[in-house]
Amino acid sequence: MDADGDKIESTEPPTELFDCTKSLMRDNLYKINHQGKRLRPFPFEVLEESITDIPHLEETTISRQPFPCPVGHCRQPCCLFMFATHITFDHKDVLVDTIWPSEPTTVLIDPYTAYVDQPRCHKLHLLSGKIRGLGDGKHRDKLPFALMSSKFTLQGSMRLVLWITGPDAGGSLRQHYTMEAGRNDPNRLLPYAVAFSGEIVPVHSPQDAAVVHQSGVGLVIPEQQLDYLTDSRTKLLEVCVHFY
Repeated sequence: MDADGDKIESTEPPTELFDCTKSLMRDNLYKINHQGKRLRPFPFEVLEESITDIPHLEETTISRQPFPCPVGHCRQPCCLFMFATHITFDHKDVLVDTIWPSEPTTVLIDPYTAYVDQPRCHKLHLLSGKIRGLGDGKHRDKLPFALMSSKFTLQGSMRLVLWITGPDAGGSLRQHYTMEAGRNDPNRLLPYAVAFSGEIVPVHSPQDAAVVHQSGVGLVIPEQQLDYLTDSRTKLLEVCVHFY
């Protein structure tokens, strides 16, 4: 034991244990200021989310006034805070998807399903990263935008109209998006045949195909072109949407 103790005492620890000077790597990886916050992370940088860049609902001009549910004949009075919840629980046939700006989302629709004189809602997009202070639970801080469609006749020719409706901040702050529609066929040469890029239809505005067509705020597909896109009604129509 004495011999072993002598060996331990005579063994010199690594010089780094006595050197109070930080190594370059340690300095790079663990550089800390006097408040204990990292000044510059190395060798990679972690970008912290800045919620101050996302406006709070109270800082916007988005209307909180009630509006009729745009889905079919529902017309139930809705408010912005409960719209997503209403769609989720009372319209279970409507798809719901959470997305981020510039993230594409698709849905397949049958444009030849029997239409009534009311618009259909195919999908509710819950857009993150645009607002704070809206909703609760899994719908918190997400703006709801619904993909709508309806038909109308102009000069004896049927037209399918697709548009997005949702909360409106007004003016230059009104939400913009791009919508593309084409044949649902993996062998197609072009991803999409028709497209629209523009503003949403405010949820407080009339959800009417003729009005949307006249306003130029939706994708309009004539009957002949719709027949081509669906390969003589043998394919579904694939609709892709992404928000800015």
